Amino acid sequence: MGCLAMKENKQFGFEAIEQAHHEAELDLVVPFTTPELTRVALDAANRLGAGLHATLRLVKVQVVPYPLELTQPPVFIDFLKSQLARFQSELPVSREIFLTREFEEGLLGTLGRDSIVILASGKRLWRTRSERLAASLRRAGYKVVLVSTEFKTEAENA
Repeated sequence: MGCLAMKENKQFGFEAIEQAHHEAELDLVVPFTTPELTRVALDAANRLGAGLHATLRLVKVQVVPYPLELTQPPVFIDFLKSQLARFQSELPVSREIFLTREFEEGLLGTLGRDSIVILASGKRLWRTRSERLAASLRRAGYKVVLVSTEFKTEAENA
């Protein structure tokens, strides 16, 4: 598991609250979106990393709006930790929380060049938030696995 590291990175405008040190050959990253979609993405990550020297990082990027200080998120850190602790994995998993002003910049700040991001998305006629994020990450040069689900969630309607 990760260690508590209150380290600020001004370049990306985020603060890493809990970040793991990983040295796996395969870095699988599952950004927390909704509980349902995160579970689907974690299941896919477990299948993808099975039998490989892989670690899984479950990443919660918490946006802290202005005028709040970056160190004072609108959600209690203990709640975010308990939210992430509910998710178990067959792979070694670390849980990381990042405080940021913008979601995508915060997520990009957590990724290495060889990271593989795994996202889940409900089936819709239009592009979902997860699909837009996957496209943006691919344009930025990252590897993305997008898992499609049959169920529809409230978050996907947004």
